[in-house]
Amino acid sequence: MSKNFSDKYLEAWNKRSIHKNMDSLQIPENKDQAYKIQAGYEKVSNSDLFGWKIAATSLEGQKHIGVDGPIAGRLLKERFNKSGASISLEKNLMKKVEAEFAFKLLNDIQPRSNEYKIDEILESIDSVGPAIEIPDSRFLNFDKVGGNLIIADNAYAGDFILGNKFVSDHKGIGFKDFQVSCYKNHELAEKGIGSNVLGDPLKALKWIINELSSLNIVCKKQQIIITGTCIKPLTVQAGDNIVMDFYELGKVDCHLT
Repeated sequence: MSKNFSDKYLEAWNKRSIHKNMDSLQIPENKDQAYKIQAGYEKVSNSDLFGWKIAATSLEGQKHIGVDGPIAGRLLKERFNKSGASISLEKNLMKKVEAEFAFKLLNDIQPRSNEYKIDEILESIDSVGPAIEIPDSRFLNFDKVGGNLIIADNAYAGDFILGNKFVSDHKGIGFKDFQVSCYKNHELAEKGIGSNVLGDPLKALKWIINELSSLNIVCKKQQIIITGTCIKPLTVQAGDNIVMDFYELGKVDCHLT
């Protein structure tokens, strides 16, 4: 696959620009090619890979973008923000916010031939906290380009905000039934539940660990994995204040400009 063609994806990501000439892009023919393009996103970062995200963790979301399962994407440190940050929407195409669980890894998880089970993965979780994702795409018709281009577009990865507190005593938490409330401009805008995320956020975590294992990728100690939105993605605009209340896990908030 041409390096120059792949670099066009990275340039658009770095500049937050839209792909205007599809004919100039190397269109991945399959999932493996798409993830090879996505691997290049680490080249535009000045830091080690921050972590991972999962797109399309609900049946509604999968239907909306025309895929039949979830998709993994990379989190870069340059798009990380602390709770309370101001985030510009000026170049954001999608203008949505999502409420997500963020899991921090306790140790490296090595690729292997047999699947990891949830009980094993639980032993590799250091802590969990609340997160906001502000997804984005470099395609105007992002809901019609198909799964391979979505992977190459880094699975709609955009800015993300993590709560200031992570909870290490997580094994007794019932993530499937966990309630989350989203406030926009101090008014309740959406309510969500953990089961909206592939039936259980731990199932989503299991999915991405095994997906990355199948791609021969090591999930590294201290990386963050955000597992997909608990709420229906909420439309936002400049000037909005967003608070996601994860109750016993705390709150995470941002101001959009």
